[in-house]
Amino acid sequence: MSDVNDGERDQLTVPAGVAGLDGVMYLHGLFPEAFLAEIDAAREDTPVTLASSNMYCDRRFLRDAALASRVLEHLPRELGFKHVLSDLRFLEYPPGGHILTHVDGVRRDDETNVDSTNSFLLFMASVPPGEGGETEFLAEANDDAEVLFGGRPVRGSVLVFPHGVPHRGQFVSSHAKVLLRGDLY
Repeated sequence: MSDVNDGERDQLTVPAGVAGLDGVMYLHGLFPEAFLAEIDAAREDTPVTLASSNMYCDRRFLRDAALASRVLEHLPRELGFKHVLSDLRFLEYPPGGHILTHVDGVRRDDETNVDSTNSFLLFMASVPPGEGGETEFLAEANDDAEVLFGGRPVRGSVLVFPHGVPHRGQFVSSHAKVLLRGDLY
């Protein structure tokens, strides 16, 4: 279960009816702690690579069809997702870490030859309120755009959104932001 209490759940809910947030979901309490611990172990066993030019974080790439399938099993079936791609990556933002405004690219699945439609961010560590690290969804793909919603990282919670939705990761203060990033359709 996630560490979202009833008082903060409203602050961690994507507002309904806001243009630009179509298909953005922030879901809580779907992933049991035992499964999250398995993911933590997989992260620790995966070597760190360099970050890209638009981010300050460490990345760890892994290809794990079994893990991808298990992530899918925890998502509600009524969302309609059929497959999580096996190419996964861990992102670890240290204090000061961030990612600039961008949209995610479509990935073709090697196994099914189908293009992904959505991204997911499964948060592996919580960042307390006021410590930054929010994934902010924007009205446009530029740094001065209006912020439509910001999802604070909460362990075990998952943000799912269409690839074309502009977003960025805010600077992290003193708590690391750690997540499993993947693609699905």
